[in-house]
Amino acid sequence: MPIQIGVGTSDGVSVCDHLARSSAFLIFQLEDGRASTPAVRSRSADTCGRHATFVELLDGCRAVLCGGIGQGAADALTAHGIAPVVLAGPMTIEQAVKGYLTGTLVTTGERVCLCH
Repeated sequence: MPIQIGVGTSDGVSVCDHLARSSAFLIFQLEDGRASTPAVRSRSADTCGRHATFVELLDGCRAVLCGGIGQGAADALTAHGIAPVVLAGPMTIEQAVKGYLTGTLVTTGERVCLCH
């Protein structure tokens, strides 16, 4: 059965270093060890803290991959059944999705908000 994950990005190439500053979310269907071509869900990334917007854009996702996230955003996602997965370091979207698929993605439990 396929699952969906989202990846926050601002340039379409790398995972955004702060989820709330992502201008788009790439939504991947994962099945049989492969990822689909992503659907793009865009948003304005003007200021940090518009949690409702990205929770809605990530509807249907099991997880979202990001480079940083504040506790408020993590709580909002978790309340909607979306697991925030914070990468331990910068990487491309391709590297992150591949790591997630293979179980080799290096993550951190830290909640980092870059706005403070």
